[in-house]
Amino acid sequence: MFLDVLLMPATQPLGNINPSRDVGNGRKTSDKTQSPYAKRLGMVALVLAVACMARDSIAQTGKESIDVPPHSRLLLRAVGSGDQVYGCVNGRWALEAPDARLLNQEGSVIGRHFAGPTWQLNDGSWVKGRAVAKQIASDATAVPWLLLESVGGAGRLGAVRFIQRTGTHGGNAPDGSCSQSAMRRVPYTATYFFYEAGQ
Repeated sequence: MFLDVLLMPATQPLGNINPSRDVGNGRKTSDKTQSPYAKRLGMVALVLAVACMARDSIAQTGKESIDVPPHSRLLLRAVGSGDQVYGCVNGRWALEAPDARLLNQEGSVIGRHFAGPTWQLNDGSWVKGRAVAKQIASDATAVPWLLLESVGGAGRLGAVRFIQRTGTHGGNAPDGSCSQSAMRRVPYTATYFFYEAGQ
C-alpha cells in the first residue's frame, strides 16, 4: 500500500502547465524543477535501496554467527590439543588436517581429532563435520571459531548435529611462501562443544 501511494501520479493543476516548454522537438527545457511524479519515483528507489541494504546487513550478520539452533542440547565438551598440519600447495601453505587429542575437564584423553574433520572417542563413536559459519578469533595467531554441521557419525557421537569450535589459541598457517611438498605442524588448542538436536 505504501508503494501504491508513492507510485500514484500526482495531479497537476492546468495553471502550472508552461505552454512555452517544447517537449516534442528535442530542445532542452529551461524548467529545472522535478515533477512530483519524478520525485515519487526517486523516493521509491530510495526505499528499495534501503530495504536491500538492510536485508544484506542481516544476511551478513547471520553468516558471522556460530550459535547453534534453539533447543540444541549439549552432549559433550572437550578440549582439543595438538597441531594443525599444513602442506605446501603452489608455493602457499594450505591446511591438510588437524591432529589433536581430545581431553575431558580432568585432562584425561577421551579421543582424537583428525582429517575430515572427524572427532572420535575412545569408545569408537565418531562424528564428521562440515563448516557452515566462522568468526575471526580475538587471538591473531589463532584459527577461527567455527560452527560445523554433522555429515555422518556412529555410536554416542552419532547423535551430534552441530559442533562448535571456540577458545582457539595458535594453529594459523605459517607466514611466507613454501617449497612444494613441504609440511609444517602448528600447535593449537581449542574447545569443542558437541550438540544434539533438541525436542
